[in-house]
Amino acid sequence: MNNDRQDVRYEELYKRLLEKSFALHESNKRRIRNGLIQLGVFTVLMILIRLITNSDRVVFMIIWVIGMFAISIYLIGVEYLDDSVRKTLEEVSEREADMGVLFPDSEQMRELVQSRIHDKHEEMQGRIHERHEEMQNRIHERHEEIQSRIHDKQGEIQSRYIDHWRANEPESEDRQ
Repeated sequence: MNNDRQDVRYEELYKRLLEKSFALHESNKRRIRNGLIQLGVFTVLMILIRLITNSDRVVFMIIWVIGMFAISIYLIGVEYLDDSVRKTLEEVSEREADMGVLFPDSEQMRELVQSRIHDKHEEMQGRIHERHEEMQNRIHERHEEIQSRIHDKQGEIQSRYIDHWRANEPESEDRQ
């Protein structure tokens, strides 16, 4: 009975630890998103300051680089914190914590990219097939149109020839 209470207590502690780690993971995702936004805003802000103040380029570039390094160090620290929490959870629970990752590993990324490439390939094959069919139909229609025009022109030429021949035939009989 004492073991049961202790197991329940450990289970409750483990659940609280998981809840807190999931909350930390979600806040880390938000922090990284904010850090990336800060990189963009900082760059635009520094460009605007440079254009407005006409300050010395060297000093301006040094300040800009230092700011970019500071934001990058912040992002690296957040990712390190998230990774260390995940590893600690794995050690405590003796199983992999299914928290999801901020950045997928290369195998997951490779599978995702291959899947998307395959989907796009099939989509493009479908489009190519549709365009091929469309072009074949247009070629067939143009071929029939041209054949019809040729036939009409042949009939027109034949009728003109016959008319010309008939018009010139009595003259040739009159000469004889």
